[in-house]
Amino acid sequence: MFCPKCGKETDASGKFCQWCGADIASIPANPVVTPEEEEVPDIGVYAGLGRRFVAFIVDIIIIFLFDLVAMAVLGLTRGIQNSYYYFVQHVPVDQLTTDGTLAAFLGTVIAAYGVVLIVIPWLYFAGFESSRSQATPGKLLMHIVVTDMTGNKPTFARVTLRHFAKFVSALIILIGFLMIGLTQKRQGLHDKIAGCLVLLQD
Repeated sequence: MFCPKCGKETDASGKFCQWCGADIASIPANPVVTPEEEEVPDIGVYAGLGRRFVAFIVDIIIIFLFDLVAMAVLGLTRGIQNSYYYFVQHVPVDQLTTDGTLAAFLGTVIAAYGVVLIVIPWLYFAGFESSRSQATPGKLLMHIVVTDMTGNKPTFARVTLRHFAKFVSALIILIGFLMIGLTQKRQGLHDKIAGCLVLLQD
C-alpha cells in the first residue's frame, strides 16, 4: 500500500509508515481526482457514441441533398464531371474546358469539391449548432445538443473549430471519434479541442 502522508509504498502489514513513521491507520487517504474531473462539474447527461453516430448519418444524408441543390444552382456539376473524365477516363486537360488550360480545369474542380465537401458541411454544422436549437436536424432527431464546457450555447467560432477539428479526429485512424466511447464526458478529440460537450436534451 502507499502511505497517505508521504505517498511512498510501504508494508501493508505494518501500522506505521516505514519511511516517514506516520500512523497509516489514522491518516485518511485522499481521493484521487483526475484532471478531467477537476475540469468542470457534471452539467447533464452526456450523449454516447451510438446516438451521436445515428445523428451523424442523418446529417450526412441531408448535407448530400444540399450538395445536389448547390451543384444544380451554382453549376458545379462541370467540376465533378471534369475530375471524372480526367482521373478515370484520362481525357486530356485541353479538351475539358473552353480555355483548355490546366488552370481552368483546376478552377472547376476546386470550386466544385470546395463547396460540396468544405463550405456546405461547415455552414451546416456550425450554423445549426450555434443556433438557438444548438443542434443539427440529426441531433434534434436523437435529442442531443452541443454546448460549451459550462452547458451554454456555443459560439459560431467555437463550433467552427469543432467542425474542422473533426478532420484531425478522422486522420488519426478515427481514434478521435472512438474517444467518445472512452472518455468520462463522452468527448471526442474534436470536442476537447473546441471545448464542447454533447448532451442529451431534456
